[in-house]
This record gives sequence, C-alpha cells and structure tokens, in this order.
Amino acid sequence: MKYDYKQLHSNQDGGQYPFTVKGYKNDGYPSTSVCAGMTRIDFIDSYETEQEAIDANPELVTDGEVSWGCAFLDKDLKDVSHIPDESDSWM
Repeated sequence: MKYDYKQLHSNQDGGQYPFTVKGYKNDGYPSTSVCAGMTRIDFIDSYETEQEAIDANPELVTDGEVSWGCAFLDKDLKDVSHIPDESDSWM
C-alpha cells in the first residue's frame, strides 16, 4: 500500500523491538466500510534501534527531521463515534 505518510513510534515498555513504524493512509478504507472516511493506520514493522527503522523506511526523515508519532496524537484518528451503538434491524 502507498501511504500518505509514515511515523516512527517509541514503545513505552521497551522490549526487544522498542521502535515501531506505522503507515497512515487518509481516507484509507473502502466506501462500503464502517470506517469509510477515516485514516487507516497500519503497523509496518518493529526495530531494535531508531537507525534501523530509518534505514528501512527513509521516508521517515524529511528535511533532516524524523517524523515521530504517539498514541495520544493517533487518538483522534481512531474516532469511531460515527458507528451506531445499535445493530441494524435486519440482523
């Protein structure tokens, strides 16, 4: 998939692979999806170091700056308030 942009995330709990790359596609769902119109966020891969992530995904760097993301900033992109709480009557 061709993403509109990618971001590097630092996993708070560390672990073996503390750096994760996510891809973002604006309006990334088909019109038939309940998520239509929302930004699609895909996990791409995890890495042991920041440099390994950048080497594998050079588009993370623009004008010498790494594009960092965080769960707090992703919160609004994952808004599902448009999905009704009640199921369709035909189900």
